Amino acid sequence: MSANRENTLHDLRIDVSALPDITQPEMDFLDSSFFQTRDSTQARPQLPTPASLFEEYGDCGADVITIKELNLAIKTDAQAYLNLEEAQTLWAIRKVFPNGDVPVPELFGWRKYGDRVFICMSLVPGETLREVWQSLNEDDKASLQNRLKEIIGTLRKLKQSPEIIGSARRGPLQDRFFRIDGEKGPLSSIKQFNDWLFAIATRQDPQPGKEIQGLDHPDMYRDVLPDEGNIYFTHGDLTLVNIMVSGSPGTYVITGIIDWEQAGWYPDYWEYCKILLRV
Repeated sequence: MSANRENTLHDLRIDVSALPDITQPEMDFLDSSFFQTRDSTQARPQLPTPASLFEEYGDCGADVITIKELNLAIKTDAQAYLNLEEAQTLWAIRKVFPNGDVPVPELFGWRKYGDRVFICMSLVPGETLREVWQSLNEDDKASLQNRLKEIIGTLRKLKQSPEIIGSARRGPLQDRFFRIDGEKGPLSSIKQFNDWLFAIATRQDPQPGKEIQGLDHPDMYRDVLPDEGNIYFTHGDLTLVNIMVSGSPGTYVITGIIDWEQAGWYPDYWEYCKILLRV
């Protein structure tokens, strides 16, 4: 990596004011590869409509529809469970890291249809790390581990000011642990985040200005959570099924990181804890 590029990577930020407007019922990103045609006489490609997807695939529930001939993956679920903050995150990461330092699907567009959301993105080639895990030798695992370390390290070079704990757009927390009825932030400090974790774990409903019960007594779990540290941009679900790889024994490479719906700004320990919870 050149010195100039290394210096550039040290002051990277998500321009919240430039993020796509997720209140819009539909959006096409005409500068994305999906809409580019080699022949100017051809009509501009169109993303599949929700109606056509229902007709061909039925009620998909929570699913990802893949259309290989279009290099297209369509993530769909009810709006209550699939937030368009994921689309904003994909768009932002591709803008900040256009050279693929953090490999994510390319965002093509989205549709809201009834109570459902459809996020259209590029199909990441390869298989999940879980699917190939048994065929990996020790060199493969070490190589993929080093590459994943590079990706996380690059992602953590993103900066924000002032610091908050919340989504890419500096909004409410998107982590599933916080998907409860009531306030979801954003939060102003790691201590507040840890207190809210404690409140949710003890079946309380944390709200601004509402006292959290039990914090004045020693607790073996709350006491190990560090109230000081760094806040980093975090994937939040970095498990084997969300790491795509391609190759064969001895040549495996990471082709992409998928499923960014829980991503946002979190304490430095959060990525590690989430991995442990899912492994």
